[in-house]
Amino acid sequence: MGFNKKQLHRLTRIVSLLKENRYPNSASLVKEFRKMEELHNLNIACSKETVKRDMKALADEFNCPLGFDRKKNGYYLKHHGWNFSCPAVLDENEMLASVLGARIAEEIFPEPLRGRIRAAVDFQLSTNNPDFLDNAFVKSLTVFAGLNVSINADLFMTLFECWRDHEAADIVYEALDGSKSERRVEPHALVFFDSSWYVKTFCLKRNQIRTFALHRIISAAKAGKFFEPDDKIINQISRDNFLAFERVENVKIICDKSLKSFLETNPLNTKQTMKKLDNGKFLLNVPSVTVPELIHWTLYQKGKAVVVEPQSIRKEILIAAKEICDLHS
Repeated sequence: MGFNKKQLHRLTRIVSLLKENRYPNSASLVKEFRKMEELHNLNIACSKETVKRDMKALADEFNCPLGFDRKKNGYYLKHHGWNFSCPAVLDENEMLASVLGARIAEEIFPEPLRGRIRAAVDFQLSTNNPDFLDNAFVKSLTVFAGLNVSINADLFMTLFECWRDHEAADIVYEALDGSKSERRVEPHALVFFDSSWYVKTFCLKRNQIRTFALHRIISAAKAGKFFEPDDKIINQISRDNFLAFERVENVKIICDKSLKSFLETNPLNTKQTMKKLDNGKFLLNVPSVTVPELIHWTLYQKGKAVVVEPQSIRKEILIAAKEICDLHS
């Protein structure tokens, strides 16, 4: 059976949603395709009847192991070992997205995943080679977002595959104080944060949600036990409180005007606000920030930022400053 480009775009998106366990149905897919058409000008909007034909094509032509969950009112994959062998029909924007993704992957992923992504893009380039993607273009695209710590390649792939396949992992973890513990965890999310990789898990030993830094995991092995991804855990992930350090709320800081541009691009909290004061300075209101980050940041500003509230954190900053002065006097 032949497929046109519009249908291949739809099938690819449907498979992506199925593999992400999003439980798409005819109504949600009609909305999804309409949204994609508006945002990306892909011309793939269609009716529910067309979606149903697409689902039938996946099952009949590509042997997709489709199931329908009546409780969740959506389609799902009966097993995730199935691969969608779809002919690549990519335009310039899609090729650009692939190349950009590969360049970023080369910086943030360790081997062998880095090489696999690069090889996949190289294969796409061998059959889809727009004029703008010449050698000079690729070389001139630079990304400085690399790993700050070394991660064992085999360990990373074990945890990556456990996250991908929704399989529990047995790990040995070394805490900051050097103590080691054995855990069985369900890896619900992998997060690249502040130039390091972390895994957000449900720890079966502690019966709690726990976040582990991959560079402090000594060993990891597949446990052979599978789990369902938990949206409650995944939705907890936020840049403002990812590592769950001790936090201070409702912080007010008087800042020099020279810090304004920096704080707009490097906020202490994504919901912070700034108010200009009569003396040319501005008042920074931070809803919530970790204690270590606030102390380190304030000291680094060398007097250009003065915390006025709360009083408790002012005392901690003063103690830290005195200890630094004593060591450097």
